[in-house]
Amino acid sequence: MTWYQEWFGEEYLDLYSYRDDEEAKRHVGFVRSQFGPIEDTVLDLACGSGRHIQELRRKGYAAVGCDLSMTLLWTATRQHSCAGTVVRADMRRLPFHDESFGGLVNFFTSFGYFENEDDNLSSAREMARVLRTGAPLLVDYLNVHRELERLVQTERRDLDGDEALIERWFDPASKTFNKRITIGSKRFLERVRGYERNELAALFDTAGFRVDHTFGDFDGREYYIGSPRLILTGARR
Repeated sequence: MTWYQEWFGEEYLDLYSYRDDEEAKRHVGFVRSQFGPIEDTVLDLACGSGRHIQELRRKGYAAVGCDLSMTLLWTATRQHSCAGTVVRADMRRLPFHDESFGGLVNFFTSFGYFENEDDNLSSAREMARVLRTGAPLLVDYLNVHRELERLVQTERRDLDGDEALIERWFDPASKTFNKRITIGSKRFLERVRGYERNELAALFDTAGFRVDHTFGDFDGREYYIGSPRLILTGARR
């Protein structure tokens, strides 16, 4: 199994439990400020536990989500009232008709998971395929420069009595950020391609998007090399 098939389970939810509903409200508030009302359904791609779907609905959007993890989808149905509006899917092959959605959001660095660069491009092309022409896109991504500057190689966290050992490194050959998480006898891996701003914009341009802006945070500040995030907004051409 690949790392992304193994990792997104109960241990993942425990490790990232600080990513809460208040954060989702801030994110969706930014979406609303950028895109305004959207008449057609919005897709939350890699929706995780459904926090953003719930908040999108509160802001007046019709929203559905998809994710590969059954654990996260089950959590979405139980905790965030997403029953009947989430589906299991690989982002390289989305189970939706062409031009099904009026907008798409992708939060928390949920892109760049694949070792083969063609697979990452295929994911972006699938996003374009399922969006209507002119439909808006938001991709919330890591900032390579900031992550390299602040990389903590070893960290220990208490997870409700269990200790998590987190080891991080950057591989310059594959341009990937890697994280090994050990919890008891279990060991997991995270691996994400580190796209710089111009690389990410070029990839989505190739996939069929018009890239309009790059922001550095969810307060709407312009991106610079020290920004907390790299947030790309645009629309399907």
